[in-house]
Parts: sequence; structure tokens; C-alpha cells
Amino acid sequence: MKKTILVNTLLILTIVFICCLILEGGIRLLYPRFANYNLEMWRYIATLKKPCSNPRLPFVHYPDREGIFYGIPIRTNSMGFRNPEITLEKPADTKRILVLGDSLVFGWGVPMEQTIPYLLETKLNAHGKRCEVINLGVGNYNTTMEVELFKEKGLPLKPDAVILIFFVNDTEPVPGENAWKYAFKQRSFLYAVLFDAYLRLHPHWNTRFNWLDYYSSLYHPNAPALGKNREALRELVRICRERHIAVYTVSYPELHQLEDYPLNAATEYIAGFAKEAGLPFLDLLPVFTPHRPESLWVSPEDAHGNAKASTLAAEAIYQHFGEALMP
Repeated sequence: MKKTILVNTLLILTIVFICCLILEGGIRLLYPRFANYNLEMWRYIATLKKPCSNPRLPFVHYPDREGIFYGIPIRTNSMGFRNPEITLEKPADTKRILVLGDSLVFGWGVPMEQTIPYLLETKLNAHGKRCEVINLGVGNYNTTMEVELFKEKGLPLKPDAVILIFFVNDTEPVPGENAWKYAFKQRSFLYAVLFDAYLRLHPHWNTRFNWLDYYSSLYHPNAPALGKNREALRELVRICRERHIAVYTVSYPELHQLEDYPLNAATEYIAGFAKEAGLPFLDLLPVFTPHRPESLWVSPEDAHGNAKASTLAAEAIYQHFGEALMP
């Protein structure tokens, strides 16, 4: 009896495994036909990100990797940044500015030439000055991870200034991932499709869940990662002041609803920290509010800032901080 149960169990598992292999192969073969935002973001993660042993920095970009994601060519330089190639040694008579942030700084959905750091560098150098504005943005980062990346890869560049672009979800916890699980998730198209289906169906069976409630929960006094976020912000300021590096803070709003903005708690949080630390601060909400939210999105399903949003942000940063940022 036990032998029969064991044989039947092994037979079922074998059939399931074979079905999964067939589905995996079919999805890989047909993938471009049903690519969407979630799947393309997964493919970006699988192609461009490598896991790290630092629990505060679980992944970084591979250096010298490239691909086309969501219809946009993306390439990392030899340091793993989405930036033109740079030297470790700062060129003479050059002011070096690092921009920290997540996918909004990285420039998801826009060409490199339409990212905020690239546009800002163009503006700063328009009058013959010499500035390097380096893009340290990485998709799915939070503030803690951005500060760790700055410590590991930014400080060796000997920057003169740092611009931290803060988004509402930057107070999320640092993701923790088992190495085997991460490797599987990186490589399985079937996993990506099933996870995409889960994300799409989840709001239908959990009607109490919505993006506004989720983002708002990140700023509750007992939110699990809020304290860690503040620690990271303080560490960034301390490190920069010890090395005479100027720090500038920018609040980038969530782009679904700009009129009667519902996430002022996030803006007040980073604005309050900037005031407490004596840092220059810019809120981009008034810059974006005159525009229809959808006109700033990468696509109808993806509310990342598009080229228009990047241009508005870069112009506002230039107007607000430009004189101080110039050599």
C-alpha cells in the first residue's frame, strides 16, 4: 500500500514537472507577444541585477550589461551605472555630482539621454562649466540600499555633491531573499507569468487593498522600516559632512493623483528630515501638478515618469539648486 502511494506520488510529481517544463518553454518561445510592465520589469531584474552578500544591499547592477526593456535600450557602464563611461579619478576642474534614487532616477522607460541626471548635466554644462552628473539610480531600491550603494561605489568617486531623489516607497523594508529562491525567480519565465497574474488578480479578491492604502501605511508611526530609513538618511548626511560633500534632497511625488495629493505624509517626512538636518530641499509636486498625470507616465499601465516628467524634474532641480551645483 505504502509503495503504491509512493509510486503514485512520484508519478504525479513527474507529470507536474514535465508540464512546468513545457509551459516554461512555450512562454519563452511566445514571450514577446504578451510582454507587459510587470514582465519587463522582471526581465530587467533577471538580466541586469546580480545578488550581493550585503544584507543592506541585496543586489546591484552587473557592469557592462545591456538589453531592450519595455522597448527601451538599457546599458550599464563598467561600474554598473546607467551612465556614460567615467573614470574613477575625477577629471581636473570638474565638479562631480552623484544622483541617488530608484527606478525614477535610473530612468525606467526612457532612453539614457532623457534621464534626470543626464538632462541635469546637460543644463549645468550649457554655459561652459564642467560638471559630471552620475546616475546611481537602481530599480527597486529604497533609501537604505541607495546609501549602501553610495558607500560602496559612490564614495570612491570622490563626489563634490549628492542629490537624493526621494520617492514615497523609499521607506519600504530592504528585501531579503534566499539565494536559491532568488536564482529561480531570476531564470523562470513561468514564475514571472504566474506572479504577474497574481499581481493583476490580487486587487479583485482583496478589495480592501489599494495602492494608496499601501503607500500610506509606510508612514504609520509603527511602520517596520521607517526607523531604518531615518538611520540611513542620517548616515548619509554624517558621511557627507565628514568629507565636505554637499547634500541636496528632492521629493518626487507619486504620479497617479496630483491634485489634492493624497500622500503628503511622505513629502512631509522627507521635508521634515531635510529641515532637521539643514539640507536644501525641493518638492517636485508643484512642478508636476499643472500637468495631467497620465501625460507624465511611461505608458497607460506604468506610472513611472516619462521623458516629459524627467525634463520637468531636471529643469526644476537646475533652477532650484543650479547656482550651488555649478563649479
